[in-house]
Amino acid sequence: MTMTLLVVVTALALLSFGTLQKVVAPAFDKLELEHARTDLVRAQKAIQNDLDNLSAIAGDWGLWDDAYDYVTGEYPYFAESNLVRPTLTNLDLNLLAVYDADASIVWGRVEHADAILGIESLQVLEPETETAEYLITHTELDAHTDGLIGTALGPMLISSWPVTRSDGTGPIAGTMIMGQLLDQDRRDSLRQRTEVQLSWQTIDTDTTVEPYFTMPLNMSSDSSIHHETTTDTINSTGLLVDLFNKPLMILQVSSPRNISALGKSTVNGALLFLAVAGVIVAIVAGLLLRRMIVLPLEGLASHITGIRKSGDLSQRLDESRNDEIGSLARQFDKLTAEVHDARMQLLDQSFKAGKADAAAEVMHNIRNAMTPLVNGLDRLAKNFTATTTLRVGQATDELGDPDCAEDRREKLVTYVQSAFAHVQATNEDAVENLAIATKQAHQVEAILADQAKHARVKPILEDFDLGKLIEEAALVIPKSDDTDIDLLMEPELNNFRVRGHRVGVLQVLGNVMLNAFESIERTDETCGNIAVSATNETIEDKQLVRLTIKDNGCGFDDAVRKEIFRRGFSSKDGHMSGLGLHWCANALATMDGGIQAESSGPGLGAEIHVLLPAA
Repeated sequence: MTMTLLVVVTALALLSFGTLQKVVAPAFDKLELEHARTDLVRAQKAIQNDLDNLSAIAGDWGLWDDAYDYVTGEYPYFAESNLVRPTLTNLDLNLLAVYDADASIVWGRVEHADAILGIESLQVLEPETETAEYLITHTELDAHTDGLIGTALGPMLISSWPVTRSDGTGPIAGTMIMGQLLDQDRRDSLRQRTEVQLSWQTIDTDTTVEPYFTMPLNMSSDSSIHHETTTDTINSTGLLVDLFNKPLMILQVSSPRNISALGKSTVNGALLFLAVAGVIVAIVAGLLLRRMIVLPLEGLASHITGIRKSGDLSQRLDESRNDEIGSLARQFDKLTAEVHDARMQLLDQSFKAGKADAAAEVMHNIRNAMTPLVNGLDRLAKNFTATTTLRVGQATDELGDPDCAEDRREKLVTYVQSAFAHVQATNEDAVENLAIATKQAHQVEAILADQAKHARVKPILEDFDLGKLIEEAALVIPKSDDTDIDLLMEPELNNFRVRGHRVGVLQVLGNVMLNAFESIERTDETCGNIAVSATNETIEDKQLVRLTIKDNGCGFDDAVRKEIFRRGFSSKDGHMSGLGLHWCANALATMDGGIQAESSGPGLGAEIHVLLPAA
């Protein structure tokens, strides 16, 4: 009986060992690799944060009236009060250089190892080189260049901004360049802030870049990371590229293998417990063995498998026993609880970001609808004040005078008739403006009501006439006394029916038409036209309606076309949100539709194609 129990216990111990090795140990190893990857990404993000801070400082200095006057020669005392060594120390800079509009150096200094050096010590800003031209030359007021670059003193974070007025106006007076060397002091600072053991290796002509670095860390969220595992650490490495997307340095983070050590210790402790308990239980009784050891281990294995299959980290063992299995269960519960909390925090941040985006998009649509409403109310106010200059009362008083001459009486009657005709015309125009303002107010109300409805339920798709919806969307186009813009709609538009979210499509079309109107206004022409047409198309066996909105506005180049639907991008002057076309693309995608933009080039107009499922 004892031998039988020993054989059974041995078999159960082997089975438990296999379960722990195949389920628990790989889970710890995978979690450890994810932790190492997170440490490397955190190190890269810390470098990126330093670059973002550097860009913000360089942008503030570039957007400064005093710096602008200094570069143009109107404020020579700027250098005495600002371009001094304490400035570089306070801003934690190794490089500060100011160039004029001719790409000539106005002031420049490099500080390295407590020594003051010239710009030439970096060997990257020599005149007429590709690097210097890329960093020094700016053609657009809001353009700037940020990134990593290799110098003779080592890798450097560098930011280049055009020197403009504080209000962002030009012309561009020159260039403000700031840089921070990735030296030993900065590495120690990054280690302290990130609490990870990071280092880097600069890539030169003798260094071979391994083929497994297919995607750099600072180029994509799907970057390739290489892990080398030793007994005590996991060395994770990733590639960082410079401004020209050329390999610059290998970033490395060493992460201690605490998680796998804990997992291994837990597994070994469990196995030891099974061996000792198995011998005792084999001598005492088989039932005690099953009750005290086998069943708890089966429950632990089942719990682990259930979590692995379901992904539900909220499950708990709630084991109250004080032996090795209980300790293992509590450690596992603690581990899953920490992972669960981290995941919930990420989900909460994602939800808040989504709410913020939704609020910004709604405000953008309301602003589009409010623009013609405000213009209509302004015109309505002018209608009400148009009759204040009429002298009808004085004319009627003279007509009531029996001594009024006959020829004077005829002129007064004609004036009164003309005045009332003017009042009638003004009244008709006021009624029309009030009707348009009322429709726009209803559109704002519809946007708010739709947002409230969408906060609770998924948008409902419906079939509707495209022509009528375009007429309603066209109300966002402001009436302007300075610009004569015609809306040309094909009569066949009323023959098309599409399926989608009506209010969402209305907002999309309003965005596109308002963009077309503003594009024409930016050409400084006094007249223009917006042409709207539609055709049926079949794409990937789907019946679609292609709505084309064409204008003869300022157009755009290929660079703008590639970025036009990206969130935050705007080709308009000033501080625009850049949410309009990005939101349009997302809204149409939820309806199985799409949006495309085409232009033959700047000054040649643009075409926006809105694709909607046919009803």
